[in-house]
Amino acid sequence: MSTSTTTIDRAVKPNPYLSTPGEILKEELMEPLGISNYRLAKAIGVSETAIGEIIKGKRAISVAMAHRLGKAFGTTPEFWMNLQRDYEIFTFDSSVLDDIQPLVPDDRPPLEDD
Repeated sequence: MSTSTTTIDRAVKPNPYLSTPGEILKEELMEPLGISNYRLAKAIGVSETAIGEIIKGKRAISVAMAHRLGKAFGTTPEFWMNLQRDYEIFTFDSSVLDDIQPLVPDDRPPLEDD
């Protein structure tokens, strides 16, 4: 198993209704606009393999890739990073974690986002 942070090693999607960021890229943007993997790769300065791996769900969208896709499709890097983050959260198998003991009491109020 790879230790790369940009490689996703999942044989089967855990939820058949959950789309990978790559599926969204392909189905919602590339196909309607008639853009091939090759054309996108050349336009944003990456390899066609990188695009193919993202589409197949074998590679995560990095910050740099999020910026490239944002520029190419008129979206924000945050759009792509949010897709990636949400996918990873929904597909994470927490059973792989060892038993972790809390460092704070259970009655402590939760932290709030600003």
